[in-house]
Amino acid sequence: MEQLEALYESTPKAVGFIERKCSIPDTDVNLYGPPQCGKSWLLLDYLSHIPKRKHLYIDLNDVRLDPLSLGQKLPHFIEINGIDVVAIDHYDGSIPLPSCQQLIVVTQKPLNLPELQPLPLTTLDFEEYLAFEKRHIHLEHSFSLYLRTGSLPAMATLHETLLTRRLHQLMQTIFPTPNEQILFRRLARFLGKQVTANQLYTTIKKEHKISKDWLYRTLKSWEEKQIIGWITKFNQPRAAKRLLLYDFAMPASMYFEKSLMGQLYSIAGRKLHYQGRHTLFTDKIDFFEPSTRQAIILSPFATPQSAAEKISQRIDEIEMLKIEQITILTIANAFEFMFEEVAIKAQPFYAWMVEEE
Repeated sequence: MEQLEALYESTPKAVGFIERKCSIPDTDVNLYGPPQCGKSWLLLDYLSHIPKRKHLYIDLNDVRLDPLSLGQKLPHFIEINGIDVVAIDHYDGSIPLPSCQQLIVVTQKPLNLPELQPLPLTTLDFEEYLAFEKRHIHLEHSFSLYLRTGSLPAMATLHETLLTRRLHQLMQTIFPTPNEQILFRRLARFLGKQVTANQLYTTIKKEHKISKDWLYRTLKSWEEKQIIGWITKFNQPRAAKRLLLYDFAMPASMYFEKSLMGQLYSIAGRKLHYQGRHTLFTDKIDFFEPSTRQAIILSPFATPQSAAEKISQRIDEIEMLKIEQITILTIANAFEFMFEEVAIKAQPFYAWMVEEE
């Protein structure tokens, strides 16, 4: 029982925890989400509000643990100590899930077990970032920082001179094998752009030895972990999809040249996804929501004149899709006008990001 006794006596502390939009309920839960999004910190803060002798925290990433022995002795240890809450971090299936008053299981992929309530956690949205960053004088300035630091909680308070090195270290931690790192760097080139798995395989195999089966399996796994996401083309579900990545600063740090449009597209796509909005794209519309007939166009430096020109160039498609309202996302400009019967509203990205649905 030595390893369980050691765990029981000392639960790590979530020092400096900052509240998230997601909270753990008092029921059996599968807390899941992509790497480095703050799952462990959220869990440890929750446990800090439970009496020490009533909870047990197990981190299966702890190399000191013997999973076979742990799994065999855990049920009896829970019973003799009267433990109410058992939290298993980095769960990998190496031990059976115990029976207790409340069980919290933390994974990257959802377990899809009926006895566990699914609780997804993602990286910081802009509103959460503001709580972490705390240096903001103006939303526009804070959004500029958000673009540079990204959505990983560990980056929000990091000094800018250390940012690139730390992002590279995190990339190597999250993607530990050379092939995974090669694939991620290639994906970084396609942030916000259309790409297929076959295109990725064809370009990578010219310089590196990888198998198509490995690449497809890895992409599927990353999708399940919410590391990557896709926006489908309207009326063409089999066409190349536009790529989203769960963090937008890490891919930007992979190359000297930056892709502002790729970062903005990924940020907007993530917000729409986590709002539960089903959006698609077309050749001329960045995001189109068929159920509401609303559209979003990214145009960082739009003016009323340039916006009117963009709309006129897209009017055939707008009429075909029966779009009633278009939001143009800019860096700083705001204006409104009607184009024929379509309401056009331009607003800064930072304002749209904190706007309620």
